[in-house]
Amino acid sequence: MKAKKIVALMLALVMVLALGTSAFAATGDMSNPVTVSGVTLTFGDTENPTWPESSMYFKEVSTNSFSAVYSTDGTTVDTSYYPDILSLYIVGDISSVTGSNMIFVTYDDDGTPTETTTTTVNADGYYTIKPQSNSSTITVNSTVTVSFSAPNTATSTGGSTPAAVNGYLPVGQFARNNSFGWGMLYTDNTNVKSASNKAKFLDGYISTGVSLGMAGGYIQFDMGSNPIKNNPKNSYGIDFIVYGNAFKGNPEAAGVMVSNDGIKWYTLAGSRHYMNGTKWDQKISYVRIEGSEQRALKSTFTADGIYYSENYNSPSEQTQSAINAAISAANWDVVPASGTGSALNLSYWPEWTLRVASETNPGERYGNVWKIGTDSHIPAVASTANNAGVNWDKADKVTETPNGAEVITYSGLTIVPDDTVVLKNQGIESPSQAQMTDVYQWGYADVRVNGTAYGTAINPYASAASEVTGGDGFDLSWAVDENGMPVSLTSVKYVRVYSAVLFNAGIFGETSAEVCGLYVAQADTANVGATGFATVASSAGTMTNSIKRPNVLRAQTITVPTGTNSTTLTLSSSADNFYVNGVSVEGSSIAKTVSRADGTTQYFSVITQTASKEASINVIKVVFQ
Repeated sequence: MKAKKIVALMLALVMVLALGTSAFAATGDMSNPVTVSGVTLTFGDTENPTWPESSMYFKEVSTNSFSAVYSTDGTTVDTSYYPDILSLYIVGDISSVTGSNMIFVTYDDDGTPTETTTTTVNADGYYTIKPQSNSSTITVNSTVTVSFSAPNTATSTGGSTPAAVNGYLPVGQFARNNSFGWGMLYTDNTNVKSASNKAKFLDGYISTGVSLGMAGGYIQFDMGSNPIKNNPKNSYGIDFIVYGNAFKGNPEAAGVMVSNDGIKWYTLAGSRHYMNGTKWDQKISYVRIEGSEQRALKSTFTADGIYYSENYNSPSEQTQSAINAAISAANWDVVPASGTGSALNLSYWPEWTLRVASETNPGERYGNVWKIGTDSHIPAVASTANNAGVNWDKADKVTETPNGAEVITYSGLTIVPDDTVVLKNQGIESPSQAQMTDVYQWGYADVRVNGTAYGTAINPYASAASEVTGGDGFDLSWAVDENGMPVSLTSVKYVRVYSAVLFNAGIFGETSAEVCGLYVAQADTANVGATGFATVASSAGTMTNSIKRPNVLRAQTITVPTGTNSTTLTLSSSADNFYVNGVSVEGSSIAKTVSRADGTTQYFSVITQTASKEASINVIKVVFQ
């Protein structure tokens, strides 16, 4: 592959933009792309926008002069974050492109980067740039100038804890608390913030944390002025650690999403992300049914209780009649269980008055990160795919006693099967405690036993999950979009931990993850280095590379032509730890035959890791034409 094509695919920002595209700006306006003096400039791919370019805009300062600004809404400049690397596309009659306090990055065929302060005109129009200060500029044809800001420095102080908790909403056995406090967010064992208390976790590990309840139930952390950095000094590439209350034989897997703006979220792909049985980008709704009138909404409501649905659609009009119609139109069932299934107990439903006291005095109760109809005090964050949206459909928004059926919907979830289901499918009816824990090797919270060295990462690749204590570490390089393709993140401000298993264990309650703490990982004194990618060969088709982060993060697409029904992937590595789709490889090489009959699009995650070095992650997408 030609080096210029690697640049074109950098950060998945390839686009086709007609030279005649025009987007004229007025002073103070923000736009992307922008056309001026016969030159069109674009951040990223407008056809398929990816972060951070999807949040970058050109703000006109004066004729032929623009500021490159970061904005989450396209109208207001956000100064809380600024990217340290960007992909810029410039087309038109281009005679020169120069930079001041700017680094230009190019990539060799193997993804090795070269950084320079000068560049030549790129025929493809692609430039990868790294602003160095608040006086960084790009000048095109000596006439059009774009000014950049200095990237925000993520200090990522090792051992630090969240600055705030800005969301918590469980549907589960502890949703209305108990004597142990697992359903309560604040230190005084309530879900009501006051001047005299604060959220758990802000001072570190707490033995009685929170229970997240059924699949989708979550807690959301805000790292404040200390965002989590994808730090090259972090051993094994682990950037932060989540602690639960797991013990060997009792994993309750929680998924993790991360975000910089609280709007666009990315999943940290765990070891089971590309395995059969894992479902991406899921929506799960729960309905509270009480009384004969509500039971009459659906024949499956055979008793009072809580039911779930995967196809409920929240109505835009928050009236009881509209909610009832939406409930009747959806399919509902009891939560899958190890024994005879029955509707969940009504006590599993969170109390509305702990969410909002009144329309005029909402308080901070469970949090404020979901959308509820037209409530003005709730940010209007749409519950769209991969957006970690939460809806609470309830016609009467004040009273504690429900006057009608109500629905809570979580969206953008990655759902994994319960460990008992996985092992049963493997023919293991009476698994050992180690086998149960080892179902989830990495990428899930509340799996590994905590240990006591809070903030110190362990190697998640070097041993089975059941063998070494130390909590569950997470690498920002695991981030993927809703299509399973890797996303390059340099830092994140928000972390959302949610129950990722939909299962009810009868008298033992639901499979519900618990969270007892979150710490930024303690860094080493110097860069630990990267392991290096596994080699990939395909017996059929053509391969293209997209370098997401040189030597650490790569995406490859293998396109198999019509008429060819299979290809064999040969994957090789001499690394200490070598995984393909979350399964450890015995030896230094493995062959995988990929057949058209198994799907026209298939994915493989290839991870290599040695000693204390950062893991290298390669996602392979096989597409049959």
